[in-house]
Amino acid sequence: MNRTYLHNYFIFLTFALMLVFQACTNKNPEVKLPSQPEVTVPESKIVIKRYEKALFSLDKRNLRHGMATLQPDYAFFLGNQWQDTMNILRVYNFLNDPNIRELYDLTLKKYPDVTFLENDLKAAFDRFRKSYPEKSVPKVFTYVSGLDIDNPVYYSDTAMAIGLDLFLGSEAVVYPKAGIPKYKTNRLTKEHILPQCMQAVSDNLVRMDEKSNMLLDQMIMAGKALYFLDVMLPDAKDEYKIGYSIEQLEWSRKNESSIWAFIIERQLLFSSDPQGVSKMMTDAPFTSGFAAESPGRLGAYVGWQIVKAYMKEADGITLKQLMEDTDARHILKVSQFKPGKS
Repeated sequence: MNRTYLHNYFIFLTFALMLVFQACTNKNPEVKLPSQPEVTVPESKIVIKRYEKALFSLDKRNLRHGMATLQPDYAFFLGNQWQDTMNILRVYNFLNDPNIRELYDLTLKKYPDVTFLENDLKAAFDRFRKSYPEKSVPKVFTYVSGLDIDNPVYYSDTAMAIGLDLFLGSEAVVYPKAGIPKYKTNRLTKEHILPQCMQAVSDNLVRMDEKSNMLLDQMIMAGKALYFLDVMLPDAKDEYKIGYSIEQLEWSRKNESSIWAFIIERQLLFSSDPQGVSKMMTDAPFTSGFAAESPGRLGAYVGWQIVKAYMKEADGITLKQLMEDTDARHILKVSQFKPGKS
């Protein structure tokens, strides 16, 4: 091996190591976890009840009797007035609707078993109860929602209901048939179930000053919800948390400075003008005023970065304290937010 070859090899190796080091240092910074209360809570136990299976197994010729057998376990859906004739008729019509039947068949084919979801929810609620030990583990149900696109998951302190027909996969033919736009169907996948479940939990926890409705307030509220997912779902990919495609998330990261400049230059940050707030916070194929490659809800993305920066600067803040803090200006100030450096 001659000296020239060794010299060239050394230069190549040094250059390669520099690239590796640079790639490592250019990675997105790790999310700083909040302070945790010193509490011990028992492990969560999640057993998912399949309401759609129970409902579609009923004898439609004797619904009243069948519903009576379901009511103790599925009062969340049937309520206390299930014996009312009109309620029984609604269930009968639901079961006989060919579109609903198609959704049920597709749901059963896609999700014959939901053990994976039980395990994922158990891990998420184990983390959740470290920050909220006073909260109970909810009873969890799955059901066919009839494509209730705006409410994929319902959550209260005691129950969670997951519309599995809203997670059949982005290519499911029923979605375009129902007129659901492509930018929304891209999120109707298995990978989005868990983030949507914990997003529903966060909706019950995020506090906002009702007297203030600036864009900044909306951004920070959305950012806190996304940070909540960072903590609850450390292994979930960011695109599933925010509901962007990989390309849209990358576009947002590359254009973070331009997004921030757009907000500042147009004096939107402290504005309560509904049109300006809507421009940055409304779910849409893209954000008005930006390239067609941009995602909607860019205000939520920036709010997420601000909250992550805030949690790095504000030592000793628990997740609960963050979620209940309604002072958006204070969070922004402490964060020392600089685009691209959250």
